[in-house]
Amino acid sequence: MKISSLCWGVFFLGVGLFFLAINTGYLDHLVWLKLLSLWPVILVAIGITLIFNRTKLKYLGLLAPLLIALTFVYVAASEWGNTYYDDDYYYHSRSSSGYNREVYEYAVESDSLAKSLNVEIDFGMGELWIGATSQALFSGDFEYRSVKPKCRYELVGDEGRIDIRSKDLRGFNIFRKGNFKNDARVFIADYLPLDLNLDIGAAKVDIDMADHMLRKLSLNTGAAEIDIRLGCHSPKIDIEIDSGASQLTIAVPREMALEIDSDAALSSTNFKSIGLTKEHGIFRSDNFDSAECKAVISIDSGVSEIDIEYY
Repeated sequence: MKISSLCWGVFFLGVGLFFLAINTGYLDHLVWLKLLSLWPVILVAIGITLIFNRTKLKYLGLLAPLLIALTFVYVAASEWGNTYYDDDYYYHSRSSSGYNREVYEYAVESDSLAKSLNVEIDFGMGELWIGATSQALFSGDFEYRSVKPKCRYELVGDEGRIDIRSKDLRGFNIFRKGNFKNDARVFIADYLPLDLNLDIGAAKVDIDMADHMLRKLSLNTGAAEIDIRLGCHSPKIDIEIDSGASQLTIAVPREMALEIDSDAALSSTNFKSIGLTKEHGIFRSDNFDSAECKAVISIDSGVSEIDIEYY
């Protein structure tokens, strides 16, 4: 057997076992972040293969797949049974002597001149929750360690534009998971048509749009756990999701029709089991053309788990 084939076999076996451990709750989805940080191991393995492949010491090439296997074992052993987001740590560490994060609060009051809303959030690693408010245009509290979020509001024509930049990576250490959290809780007005654009690193994301007049949602994220809840307050919602290795769950009302274009060949989905039919590579609800409430969803993801849930 070729050493290169053995390396690929060990690699895919490791990836498969990681997904099995994630699905059974022993590993967190964000374990991929730690695994990706060890990418130089691949270069070392390739170097070992090239050095010994055509020599009398060819058997030493077996060190390459062994090194890859040990990398998976190391990451799994260090993260087994843990999560990047320990709620008990989060809430109780505030009173500890080692806690030194700050909370920045930002709000934009209701603007009678704004007829629609465009919100852009550039967020680093951490936890992000987005929900509704019927009062202000926007309000949020952002937990940070060193760099205060940059927030701005401006009215362009009759569109209110809110821009949030919250990337506090100072002091980040992937081997000390509790110290880099960049958390935020955000409320966005539910009484104006909304375009929402999110650029997020490795994170846990909960987006509750059930009460919003959502027109467009654009989400670009790395390894993440993503929960999205949609409502039927707009005739059509356009959703674009570009993600890495993620767990993605989208909850939709039963009356909402769906069209899903998914470029996720290595991902598991439940599109067929919920009754969507596939035609020309696109999954659709049978009533899509006649439905008064519909969502057009485009998903480009890495190796992920994608589920649609009706409520």
